[in-house]
Amino acid sequence: MVHDWILDVLTDLRDFASKNNLGVTEREIDSALLVVSEELASRQGIARGTAHVGHVGEFSQSLESGRNT
Repeated sequence: MVHDWILDVLTDLRDFASKNNLGVTEREIDSALLVVSEELASRQGIARGTAHVGHVGEFSQSLESGRNT
């Protein structure tokens, strides 16, 4: 997926927060990761609540290959 890079950036920021004892920031970024994953998944037609399972791109790729366009 084109926008997967944002998940990598947020993960890096969360890891930085964790390593530097920024607990509140770490939790907030973790929440943001879930929200972004859900939103990206919804744009690709993935069922809500399943975006955190595996990699979002894996789901969208399998959905796209199954469509008759």
